[in-house]
Amino acid sequence: MSTIDDIRRRYEAGQLEDIRGDLERFLRAHGPRIACFKDEQRAKGVEVDDELAVKLYLIHYRSINPRKEIQDQLEEIRKEAWIRGINTGCAPDPQEVAQDWAKKYSAAWRDHRITTIVYVFERDKERYLRLLQSMTGGG
Repeated sequence: MSTIDDIRRRYEAGQLEDIRGDLERFLRAHGPRIACFKDEQRAKGVEVDDELAVKLYLIHYRSINPRKEIQDQLEEIRKEAWIRGINTGCAPDPQEVAQDWAKKYSAAWRDHRITTIVYVFERDKERYLRLLQSMTGGG
């Protein structure tokens, strides 16, 4: 199963509702900055519509709920520690597990997370774009 297939399955199963809500809150908080981003691009001679502006802004910003994302990463580290404990028969050093996890998996975890966020935006983009346009008066 591809990454997008997995994200689609999770979306359709209702497992990404937290991201949908976080994304709406993020757009409400960052709407003016996204409008400024569009203006900056226009000043450079590049026309960017709202949809592309949001996607580029999300990719640049890379987080829509830092607290939740840190909690989710900590949960992944706890899982890794549990697996190591099972495999070795003794409790691993939590600091070592966290450092190893960060080196091996954190970049891929963040990439997957932003891919998921952009996927959720794409699936609900009409609703999110209406929200953004109602806040900025743009289109």
